[in-house]
Amino acid sequence: MQKKLILFICTGNIYRSRYAQALFNFYAPNYALPWEAFSRGTAASNAAGLLSPYVKEALIQKNIPLFHAGKDPTQLTLNDLQKATLRIALREEEHKEALRKLFPGWENKCFYWQIADVDLLPPNQALNRIEKSILELLETLLKAEISPLSTAKPLFNHQA
Repeated sequence: MQKKLILFICTGNIYRSRYAQALFNFYAPNYALPWEAFSRGTAASNAAGLLSPYVKEALIQKNIPLFHAGKDPTQLTLNDLQKATLRIALREEEHKEALRKLFPGWENKCFYWQIADVDLLPPNQALNRIEKSILELLETLLKAEISPLSTAKPLFNHQA
């Protein structure tokens, strides 16, 4: 079975979206789901290999190999949006307008979580909210795989 792609979107693609990608790709095999995550930024950094020290530390503490977070910050492209089955931006207030400006119409084809950046939310709280949201997302995807016509409450707009 071909893998379905989930795209996590944030601004710089060094912190929240990369953590979401790492957690999803690490935990998804335990759910036997045909899904794989990747992440992009609406204004991604050009610094090769850059990964937030908060993300790096959290992944090391959880014994999650860093390769799950991807190699480098990467700028969001139209192709990324088109190839993803599911698109989740980490904070509507930050990313909806950026998506509208970059790729008009695509802002309405994304789900939004409400997980703020470090200037508004301490990293430990943000990373905990991302992990909670990822685990809930995995449960929702599992229910959908088991029963595609299920009326299970969608968690994609979850406000952690």
